[in-house]
Amino acid sequence: MTSTSAPASAHNPAPTSVKETVISLLIAFTIALIFRGIVLEPFQIPTGSMAPTLLGAHVRIRDKETGYQWPISPSEFVDGSMENAQPRQNVTAAHEPNTDRPLPAFVKDSSSGDRIFVLKYGYPYGTPNRWDVVVFRNPTNPQVYYIKRLVGLENEELSIVGGDVFVRPLKEGRKETPEECWSSTEWKIARKPMRTQNATWQLIFDSLYEPANPVRDGKRWFSSPWQPKTEGWDVKDTTVYSYSGKGPTTLEWDFRSRPIEDLNHYNDTPQLNYRRGGLPRFPTPDVRVAFGVEPKAPGETVAAVVRANSHEFRGQVGGGKARVEMRPAGQPDQPWKLLAEANAPDALTPGRVTDFDFRHVDQSAQLLINGTLVCEGTYDWTPAQRVEYSTGKPLASMLSLNVLPPPLGVPSNYKPTEVRVEVSGPCELHRVTLARDLFYQPVPYPPGSQSAGAPCRGSHPSNLAVQRADEFFMMGDNSPASLDARFWGEPDPWVRELMDKRGGLVPRDLIVGRAFCVFFPALGRQWGLVPIPDFGNMRWIW
Repeated sequence: MTSTSAPASAHNPAPTSVKETVISLLIAFTIALIFRGIVLEPFQIPTGSMAPTLLGAHVRIRDKETGYQWPISPSEFVDGSMENAQPRQNVTAAHEPNTDRPLPAFVKDSSSGDRIFVLKYGYPYGTPNRWDVVVFRNPTNPQVYYIKRLVGLENEELSIVGGDVFVRPLKEGRKETPEECWSSTEWKIARKPMRTQNATWQLIFDSLYEPANPVRDGKRWFSSPWQPKTEGWDVKDTTVYSYSGKGPTTLEWDFRSRPIEDLNHYNDTPQLNYRRGGLPRFPTPDVRVAFGVEPKAPGETVAAVVRANSHEFRGQVGGGKARVEMRPAGQPDQPWKLLAEANAPDALTPGRVTDFDFRHVDQSAQLLINGTLVCEGTYDWTPAQRVEYSTGKPLASMLSLNVLPPPLGVPSNYKPTEVRVEVSGPCELHRVTLARDLFYQPVPYPPGSQSAGAPCRGSHPSNLAVQRADEFFMMGDNSPASLDARFWGEPDPWVRELMDKRGGLVPRDLIVGRAFCVFFPALGRQWGLVPIPDFGNMRWIW
């Protein structure tokens, strides 16, 4: 009788041949390559044009006085290249952001750039969205990948006014003067969605990071930039500001000693010469005032007021209502114009902290209570109105000054921003925070370029950014130090022949995809030896 071998089972599997193993590995490798090439691809951020939203090579600093941590651009480079920062850096010009205190020079290990995933499958079958962070091939040098924020869509015209983005539908053959152009009511401001806002606010001050030792050698070197206007406030050497007086009172930001500007501390290096005229700093009208308020008695009212662009904008909570309002600045007798109102019955309960968050951003006033948007009011100004309100001079007057640099690109021509907090009675304010929005600088073309001194693309009605079909406009979040579509010259000959002949644009075919997460944050060195990623900064990209 002939015997037969037992069939293979889950407990006794048949042996796998070398051939099958090789075939399996090849299939897996092929699938991985297809997935990487079509769906998902990793990239590493090389430079700081998107800082601090996304970081290239940088030095991360933690201040011993305040406990605050922030990144700056490396201050020494290998062969002058930003992409090849030395592992150890001499930090010689940094300032602590919360107190604006200059730090003594020191040596610090640098960190590499963030590593991100880019989702590739969306754009061949869909449409890029405004405010997406995208990776694309630089049209002036297609061998180099860039990462920027997409701000201009196809078939539209774009203008940069007061740090914000205005757009209108593209219409070929318009016949209008520069003044008529920006006076057109077709222009609408491009408002950022809440997620993008939350990802891009940049800190100016947070009372949580008040210094532990504000007095040194018998001299006070730090005082809170929030200044009380009446007696009864305690804002000295404390992270919680308390008011024990009677009646209404005001806490004002000291904008003269701490102007509200588009200062990005990432650029605080000798190479960028930020504080000595190397990079301009513009007054920033779009700001956020946030704090936790704990009233001591029922029936109290709390408000934050932003004075910018010749107007005052107020977010107020009290009497079971939340409202946002506006009125012309310098006219205290002028009634407030209500932009939006909502019920807020549970806000300002005595003995309980209510999170108050007022934002003036993208020509809108927003009020959030305990993290929830309760009311939002918008107003629509044309670019011409925005210029007049932000500078105090009519657009025609600004355009008539035929000088270089152009007046619209000079920070001193813009009015400062002021902020105050108003309370009706005794209370405590926790975590008093002031932050500013992205500000796209309308600066002239840099020295050495073909158009040096002239208004950059989008910053003047005679030099609009114009996108036709399958063309997009990109800018970096670190606007003062970003080489983006505002300044690009002629496209590469290959791009010019096969895709697009016009400069300052990214053809659809050069877009790789949308950056959607930081999967491996900046790799730093601990104890000078061990490279460790900053896993606490893994995040979605908005």
